[in-house]
Amino acid sequence: MKHYSRRAFTWMLGGALAAGCGLSGTGGRSITFRMGLRTALASGESTVGAFTTDTGWRVTLTAARLVLGPIYLFEKASPLQPQALLRRLGDVLLPTAHAHEGDFFSGGRVLGEWDREVVFDLLADAGQARVLGRSPGIAGMARSLSLLLQPPSSALGAEADVMGGRSLFLEGVATQDSARVPFRVAMDFPPPVELQRVDFVPIEVDLDDEGLFVLEPQPHRWFTGARFERLTVPAEGTPVEVGTDTQVYRALSVNVRRFDAFTGAWEPAEA
Repeated sequence: MKHYSRRAFTWMLGGALAAGCGLSGTGGRSITFRMGLRTALASGESTVGAFTTDTGWRVTLTAARLVLGPIYLFEKASPLQPQALLRRLGDVLLPTAHAHEGDFFSGGRVLGEWDREVVFDLLADAGQARVLGRSPGIAGMARSLSLLLQPPSSALGAEADVMGGRSLFLEGVATQDSARVPFRVAMDFPPPVELQRVDFVPIEVDLDDEGLFVLEPQPHRWFTGARFERLTVPAEGTPVEVGTDTQVYRALSVNVRRFDAFTGAWEPAEA
């Protein structure tokens, strides 16, 4: 397997977008839209960062910060969506010749991008979108996205100070019946880039001028399968430092990079 650096990853995908924007008659018209971030609410919840896990623990996050980006929006559907899986099965049973498109994730053309890193406070803004800025793109239906999770780089400057060199920081309390587990976890996503990518996130957004695409982290999905009962709370009741050797850390490490750890939404420009 080839290993690509973060710079190579950004260069190749950014180049794909630039090439697509330069096509005449085949690539759609060039547009400029806004890119934003917003933490998704768990089903039935009204408070960001509050949810009940599949293992029955009630989790309330009191701090949650993440370094993410770049973000790329692709024209092709995620291969993990049911309809895409059926199409792939059909290709196996009834193979046909396909032109090589030179794509990086088999996602087809890049229709939009945010080519920078950002430190995102998941609990800020009370569920409102944080608008990052304006992004170039190509008008059309985007059906999947990919993004990077990574340690903060020097490009972030002072913005990265709050992360202490880490990729993800979470703090909160998990409760179940009479059990109460305060916890704190700091996580890294070091190179190679293949271990930093979140690929094949399903979306269905019709990109157009001046609209807003919002990437939505879903922290309630990150704790799937987490067994807080396996953590030992210090006698003084201070937060458990969730280490790499714990089941909770391992569950988080896998889940944060799953295709369903994030989603996306489109808000058209106001008329």
